[in-house]
Amino acid sequence: MRLAVALLAGLGGFAALVILVAFLQRSFFAIRQLAFLLYVAALAAALRIYALFAVDHTQEARALLSWTLLFLGFATVLRILALVIFDIHLRGRKGMKLPPLLPSVAMFLVYTVVAFITLKVTFPGFDITPLLATSAITSLVLGLALQPILANFFAGLVISLERPFRLNDWIKVGDQEGRVVAITWRTTHLRTRDNDNLVIPNSKMAEERVLNYFYPHPMHLQRVKVAVDPKHPPYRVRRALLDCAAGVPGTVDKPSAEVYVLDFEASSVVYELRVYIDDVAHSPRISSDLRARIWEELRRGGISLSYPTSIVELAPRERGRPAEPAAAGAPVQSRLYVAEGAERGRTLELNGTAAIVGRSRSCALALSDSNASKEHLRIEWTPEGFVMTDLGSSFGTRVNGQAASRTLLKPLDRIGIGDTVLIFESDVR
Repeated sequence: MRLAVALLAGLGGFAALVILVAFLQRSFFAIRQLAFLLYVAALAAALRIYALFAVDHTQEARALLSWTLLFLGFATVLRILALVIFDIHLRGRKGMKLPPLLPSVAMFLVYTVVAFITLKVTFPGFDITPLLATSAITSLVLGLALQPILANFFAGLVISLERPFRLNDWIKVGDQEGRVVAITWRTTHLRTRDNDNLVIPNSKMAEERVLNYFYPHPMHLQRVKVAVDPKHPPYRVRRALLDCAAGVPGTVDKPSAEVYVLDFEASSVVYELRVYIDDVAHSPRISSDLRARIWEELRRGGISLSYPTSIVELAPRERGRPAEPAAAGAPVQSRLYVAEGAERGRTLELNGTAAIVGRSRSCALALSDSNASKEHLRIEWTPEGFVMTDLGSSFGTRVNGQAASRTLLKPLDRIGIGDTVLIFESDVR
């Protein structure tokens, strides 16, 4: 009868303390962190209650109580050490995102080893070999049964330690890409552009090639290809494309945009506009905005896009008397295009009348370049063609990089005035 009362008192005290700890850990963070230690303390209290009532089994109860208290002391020190390592050092100072299961599994293994050691110390005659053998066999069976889960767990551990990607990084895994929203002990969660949640096992993440668009910097190079009619000179197309990149939401100013001539095809010249964007997640929207601006800017500049079409022209038969040829010595349709400088993009049409270029507002082409004289140069038509004459400017004039005072201009000649570059365009073939 006394033994039954002792058992009931011990079990009742243990159950009451366990229920109290379970209730308190819902509201207090400190209780949740020390829950296991409190359960062990509840066991020690239950053994103490049992020893008070069980007079005939006091020696066994005291031995178990001694082991429980010894285990509780070691476990308390180890738990405090785990809090310092996992929560304060790795998570707080290093900023590492550890898998939630890692601290729990690590502490479970440590507690198991400490439990065996304290049992051997408290009960010297107790043989723990059968327990170790049973634990080894159980671990082997569980390891084979839980092999996929363990593979994901250790892959998640490696990802957390190496940190090939972090939360909010935009990554590509195989043919799938998205923003990293969660890294658990078993899976990695990506939020795609369609706002769907993609769950990938960590073992697959370890096997696949992962492209991280946010490392070492979230800036990403965006490329837009444009096919243009080959009749338009590259400097005009390049200037128009560079103007398209300015001010598009999501693009950055530094590094600045660049334009490359990629290829010469049968009916087009292929250009590539390269701009840097601040978030690859907005890549489709930025590409759409750039293409819309390219269409508008090229249309405004009289530059036509090229499409993969085939055109068959049938020359009509000549009827009646042929048209009379143009008068000999008539000026060829020509123009000056400002390729570089403050007035870049402007065009001056040339005809038989002499055109003055300089800093004065009365000039046919007025420049704001500080190295330009008030009346810097004159371009006029002669029987030989258009001739450029320097009007005694202070800093001189360059034609194709060479100083010149009077030069017969040829198509695509570059005229330099300070930092301004003019290109002579002519329709002569």
